[in-house]
Amino acid sequence: MMAGGDNCEQGFTLIELLIAMAIFAIVVSTVYGAYRATFTVIHGSESRMELSRRGQVAMERIGDDLRSLVAGPGGELRGERVMNSGTRSDRLTFVSAAHLALSRKDSQAGRAVIGYSAEPDEKGGLLNLYRLDRVLLPGMERERERSETPGEILAQGLKEVSFSYVDADGRETEEWDSDQGARSRDPSRQPKEPELPVLVYAKLVFARSAESVAEAEQSEGGVTFRIAVALPRKAGDGE
Repeated sequence: MMAGGDNCEQGFTLIELLIAMAIFAIVVSTVYGAYRATFTVIHGSESRMELSRRGQVAMERIGDDLRSLVAGPGGELRGERVMNSGTRSDRLTFVSAAHLALSRKDSQAGRAVIGYSAEPDEKGGLLNLYRLDRVLLPGMERERERSETPGEILAQGLKEVSFSYVDADGRETEEWDSDQGARSRDPSRQPKEPELPVLVYAKLVFARSAESVAEAEQSEGGVTFRIAVALPRKAGDGE
């Protein structure tokens, strides 16, 4: 005699399994999307902070160097406008009263030739900003030709490096030669003091885009940093 009752075991049907898998997939995709969005925001914030730091460090270094420029006898400033594949990659060279010693072996102090140049990176094609600091020993002739060594990299990933100069009459120009300007007024003598601009503008455009950050603004897909430096005017200033 067979006992009656509802003791039959029942499993999931195929439709129920498909529904459960669909719900699980929706939950996983939602959690993953939120997770990915969170890390995208974090990564973007870190990138903007790093970009802001790099730009500020470069601008502070350029500003400090220009403020130490020798305005009296022996001083010099030369700015050259350079175009590289349609991109500004200017050069700037001047005599500074403060040589920056970067190692213990480099113990010499005094005047130095400071040079800024922008060269294309071999891999990405963007610009690297180089800073050359060469001590100027007594009796050493200043080389007007470009040095074979560009110096140390100050900033990378740049779309533009440009300098401009404002004279005492308020005129702005993209090139400057302190010796040539002084000799044009009196060709018969060598100038004792260099012909210097009143103000130097520096502009760096980094390739990465970013939202509003300190001292930066959106500019054609890049982030632009600017600085205006008033140069010492009296002979001996900055020494």
